[in-house]
Amino acid sequence: MALRAPSASSAASAPATAAPAPASQAAPAASITRVLFLEIVLDLVIFVLCAVICLQVFATAHVESARSSALSQLGIEAQRMAELFKEERGGLDALASLPAAEREGDMLSWHYDKDLLPVTGADEAYFTLRCAVDGSQPVAQALITLTEGTEQLFAYDVRSYRGVAGEGP
Repeated sequence: MALRAPSASSAASAPATAAPAPASQAAPAASITRVLFLEIVLDLVIFVLCAVICLQVFATAHVESARSSALSQLGIEAQRMAELFKEERGGLDALASLPAAEREGDMLSWHYDKDLLPVTGADEAYFTLRCAVDGSQPVAQALITLTEGTEQLFAYDVRSYRGVAGEGP
């Protein structure tokens, strides 16, 4: 038998299974790889966003903790000032002897920065403790206030009986 070359009509009717098979198998593998890569990138973006949010929360908590600690210490200092005022029966001498006190007539001021280090002048102060005294007889009154910037945080109204002239201590 003689071998003949296939005719054009027989080549067109014969199934072409060898050439298209690799192309059809490569397409699903490429699309799966792209989907997995996209999923990994999206997971990474979500993780980074969550990490940034968590860092902001922890940084804010640290700042608020430091502020709370400072306010507690200043509250204790204001209580101590109130007790000294009562002990001295309305006198300012014991309060004026406290470190970093600035006296302006019948008012004493203490100015602090954010770290509770004494500063001079109200312009540099972050926290300010003030003790304003009204020394009228027979009761002396002091108003002890704590301000943060321009906002008043608390005030203590302290009174001390001085006695009438001619009475004993």
